[in-house]
Amino acid sequence: APPHPQPPSTPLPTLPPRLSPINRPATCAPQPQRLRDPTELEETRMRRGQDAAAGSNGAGGGSGGRQRNSGSTSTQCTMKILVPEAMAPAIIGKGGSVIAAIRQSCQAKVQLSDQGELYMQTDCRVLTAQAEQEESLNEVFKQVLIKIAELSRNSDASEEGNLNVKILVPRSAVSGIIGKGGATIKQIREDSGAKISVSGKDMGSGPGLEQLLTIAGTTEAIEHVMLEVNKRVQALKTEPWFPTWAATTGSFQAAGASSQGGGGGSAGVMLGLGGMPMADGSGIDIMMRVAQGLPPYVMEDSRGFALSCVVPDHLVGGLIGRGGAGTREIQAMTGAKIAIRDLPDDPENRTLSIAGPLPSACAAYMLMMKRYLDAEAQGLQSSSRQRPR
Repeated sequence: APPHPQPPSTPLPTLPPRLSPINRPATCAPQPQRLRDPTELEETRMRRGQDAAAGSNGAGGGSGGRQRNSGSTSTQCTMKILVPEAMAPAIIGKGGSVIAAIRQSCQAKVQLSDQGELYMQTDCRVLTAQAEQEESLNEVFKQVLIKIAELSRNSDASEEGNLNVKILVPRSAVSGIIGKGGATIKQIREDSGAKISVSGKDMGSGPGLEQLLTIAGTTEAIEHVMLEVNKRVQALKTEPWFPTWAATTGSFQAAGASSQGGGGGSAGVMLGLGGMPMADGSGIDIMMRVAQGLPPYVMEDSRGFALSCVVPDHLVGGLIGRGGAGTREIQAMTGAKIAIRDLPDDPENRTLSIAGPLPSACAAYMLMMKRYLDAEAQGLQSSSRQRPR
């Protein structure tokens, strides 16, 4: 196997990036395109690894279910349920047995955020279920609801008919659930006999914006409501923002809590003073914290933003790819515009410029820096092979 590329021995010969709004009318800014998650394929591979690791460690059960076609590019159906921290161990089961059984019987990927990682302003962990078919998610919900009902009866905390379940719904789906003049939600209430309330407060920011839906009633009533809600959520799965919403948990590490693994959960958000993210954690954690903490107007600014840096001329070929295929792929993936231009009186360096909506520009910059490091590492390997012994 070829040796793994070593990190560059010298820092990137780049100038500090310059990021500023484009001071021109919105019509002159690069045409914004819906931002697709630039790391969707990589995240999918990582999550498969997490599922397998969870099964081997016993924290969250086996990967379960049939192996999905890795070549499929269709967006999976996704559902999010809030599970009270006290009930989470029963959902996971001893050695992950319960959550593994749910995965296998429902042919779905089911993940629970780690212990202590609670959804914002609640005492609940986030259970995220993904599957190829809407019906698989309905079955996941039925099994989770059965567990919640059992725990409620055993603890005497709730009598039959007074179960309370919270689910997270994309903001774009809420209008369909409520209907014109509230007609749809009224009909669902009458048909099911459940009480349904929608939080008026948007949670999160940008493409991951969502609202909290609370359902109270018997298990049959709650199940009826969930089938209707799930139908309306999955009707939006082809929207460009859906993968981003599906990958976001909105959870944060509660004070004094430690992350001990809870079924392959994803990274949380630790809030500091004023509700702003704290600066510790991995790079991915930090980016997620910042993005989730930004108000919507920052991510949705229509003017566009520009980012530029200096790159060595001899690495430009690796940056753009054969026939420009590399930059074209990143442009199509993020919606940003990428240009590489000559620098006056500096033949050894070029200017790399990226423009577009803020999320697009930042995503494109990271992907271009990945190509930069790959090109530099390949150049170092070539030099070492040509060096005389």
